[in-house]
Order: sequence, then C-alpha cells, then structure tokens
Amino acid sequence: MSFEKRIPYFLNLGLREGALVKLKSYLDLLWTANEELNLISRQMTPDELLDNHVIDCLLPLKNFPENLQTVADFGSGGGLPAVIYALQFPDTLFHLYEKSNKKQDFLKRCKLIAPNLQIFADIPIHFGEVDIVIARAFKPIDVTLDISRKYYEKGGKYFLLKGRKAKIEEELLLARKKFKDLSAVVEPLTSPLLEVERHLVLIEKSK
Repeated sequence: MSFEKRIPYFLNLGLREGALVKLKSYLDLLWTANEELNLISRQMTPDELLDNHVIDCLLPLKNFPENLQTVADFGSGGGLPAVIYALQFPDTLFHLYEKSNKKQDFLKRCKLIAPNLQIFADIPIHFGEVDIVIARAFKPIDVTLDISRKYYEKGGKYFLLKGRKAKIEEELLLARKKFKDLSAVVEPLTSPLLEVERHLVLIEKSK
C-alpha cells in the first residue's frame, strides 16, 4: 500500500500529522479484515482504497467544525469517515451507528486505535445530545432526516458526504416535500488525484 506517497495529500487536505501513524494502523486493520467481512469492495486495490476512500473522506475535512463534544455517524460500515475523523479529533466523542453485527465487531476493534469511538446498533428515535450528524454513502437525504426527525426539529446539524450534484438535487427536492423549512448548502469538493464528482451537503435546522 503506497501510504507514504499519499502523506503530502493527506496533510494538504488538513489531516494533522499526529494522526498519521494511527491512520496507517486503521487502514492495515481495515484491509486485513476486509478479506472476511467485505467492508469495502474486494476487487479494490490498496491504492484505490487510499484514493477512492481515504482522500474522499478527507476532502471536506477543513469544513468540519472543531471543538465538538459529540458526533454521530450514520451507517458507519468499515468506519469511513468516522474513524478518520475520530483520529483527527481525539477529544471528540464519536457515536457510530451500524446495524451489521460483523461490522459492529470490526468497529469495536478500531477502538484500540481510536478510543473515542462508541459503537451502537440502532439509531434511537429520541436521538441523544450530539453536535452534528455525519454520513457517507448512507441513505437519501429525506431518509436521513426522517430517521433523526426529533434531532432535526431541535435544530440538528448534518455534514453529509455525497457524490453527483444531479443526484443531490433530486434528493433535496424530495426532502423539501417532507421538510418544508429545509435549508441546505452544497459545497463542491475537488480530489487532488481523481476525476470524480464529490460534494459536501451541510444542513442546519433553524431553531
């Protein structure tokens, strides 16, 4: 895995240098566990893991709020981006929600690398006190808001990693039919290595 060659890109995207060693440990764990758990595509090469996933998660990092107490990650899967963000912000508690028992077990192993993780199966209706919800490759925007409706209605904030602009606009159109006061900011993201369409969707409910 050409991790060292990607380090300048990681740092330019805002990753703190002190997180590099633990990031490498996490990726080694992810790559090994993937053979059994199918956390990412088994056809993926090590370089594709770095370029398609790690850098993809780091693209909006400079937009991520600092000094948060608690962050919730929906559909955590193999821990992208939650584990990376937990390494970046070791003083912030990250609640990872993942239904798959096998993926939960993997995420619990990640706690050895990022002890500020807490792993849960189901997203509760009465959502806990969190500062922001993050999600990548999760459900459409309207479903994400529905799942956490009480949190949204109390002034919830969302940091959603998305792909194509056209697809985002479709999702927002549907979401606005359910949430009339929905306000969203869509920020384009540019990968330093790949020709891909990526966007950050920021949602904050007015109190």
